[in-house]
Amino acid sequence: MLPPLLQALLHLPAYLAGGAALTGFLKWWQLNGPRSDVQAVLEFLKAAFQYRVLKLPGPDVAQGKVVYLTNHRAWCDFFVDMWVTGARAQPLSRRAVGMAFPAFASSLLCIKSILLFNRAGVKDTEKFNRWLDSELAEGPQNSLLVYPEGTRSLKTQSLPLKRGMLRYAFTRKLPVQVIITAGKEEVLNERRRWVHLGRTLTTGCSEVLDSSQFDDFEEFACAVQRLWDEQWERVHAAPRSGFPTLVPHFPELTYSRATVACESAALALWTAVLAALTYGGVRLLARLAAAGPAGRAAVVALALWTVASLAAAALLPPPKSRGAAAKAAAATVQGDAAASSLPKQD
Repeated sequence: MLPPLLQALLHLPAYLAGGAALTGFLKWWQLNGPRSDVQAVLEFLKAAFQYRVLKLPGPDVAQGKVVYLTNHRAWCDFFVDMWVTGARAQPLSRRAVGMAFPAFASSLLCIKSILLFNRAGVKDTEKFNRWLDSELAEGPQNSLLVYPEGTRSLKTQSLPLKRGMLRYAFTRKLPVQVIITAGKEEVLNERRRWVHLGRTLTTGCSEVLDSSQFDDFEEFACAVQRLWDEQWERVHAAPRSGFPTLVPHFPELTYSRATVACESAALALWTAVLAALTYGGVRLLARLAAAGPAGRAAVVALALWTVASLAAAALLPPPKSRGAAAKAAAATVQGDAAASSLPKQD
């Protein structure tokens, strides 16, 4: 096992390549007729990262106007959870994610398929909820995908659920469904700066909970927490084999010409930006190689580093989470202590 610093350095080029893949792939050349641009970008990202999702027995993803409650592990949650739900909902995310992946976010903003907000700027909750109402009413998808833990966590147990979006669902009398997916942080992890290709994830859905059947918010919140805890335990205890592969059903939508024009302009802009960055990088490497033996050695070293990183992303299993590693270490210590307490035998 490599030290953490060397692991981070080994995975860095593959992580940067994975971030570049988030620029997306949109049907900007198809100007008329029903289409699903979100499906296109999700299929591109699924092919780029080569992950697959296994569906545990139980309810399917609910249709109609629903608030989907999903677990938050890493920034790749957005495209994985959008895939799992068949792009039937607009994910609610902080603006920082949009700034980290501007090409991905700007294209989705153009077709009203993602909601970005400034978490620090939410001082009037009811005003924020009215903004959600209007955005969902204007967008092609009127369902909402939220992360009720409130922040990303790589812990082996769930964080307590925040009340904000639960209260939104309760006051709007919207049904909610818990969807837990295990292993998302193994695909693309910005905290550990790693990418791993070909990962197998497992997902499970709860029954739909109708908030309109509850008169008291606390009773509703407790019922949601019970559903959440049940799904969390069920999905994370399940093996990552032996279940059918999830095949989402994506709705086809009709976009206005103005929407298509905005989306096409955003994609063209970021394609040009990436092309310019690629061209500049190639020219820089060419100049470095022309500088002499030391420069050529540096270029070869960079190439070998990149190849090794991509090979590690494709072939090596992801490191255990810190929580799992700590539990394993504790179990080993306890086992050693128990063994040492046994009487010696001749």
